[in-house]
Amino acid sequence: MPVILNQEQMQIETSGEGWTKTTLADRNTIGTSAIAAQRWSFEPNSAGPEISHGSTDQLLYVIFGGGTVRVNGDTFALEREAILWLEPGDMYQFIAGEGGLEILQGYAPGE
Repeated sequence: MPVILNQEQMQIETSGEGWTKTTLADRNTIGTSAIAAQRWSFEPNSAGPEISHGSTDQLLYVIFGGGTVRVNGDTFALEREAILWLEPGDMYQFIAGEGGLEILQGYAPGE
């Protein structure tokens, strides 16, 4: 059976100066730990925290805007509709460009 979540069912999990991370789907909202989805929103020229998801691969999609991502000390350009694949253990940090940055993140968190 499909699960449909409306915006009011999604929660801002974390925020910092110029950015927010909203959990769109996880075990609590869709009833399975097979996949999780989050939305990162960055104001123009802001930077998020340096983080890692440990033992899981991640797929990230740039919804709009652009900027850069630092992965394990290397910097890569991000533009609208770019896809970024991260391997387990990668350390990463998003830095928004002048137009801001919005990213959809999907990963399998496991049990």
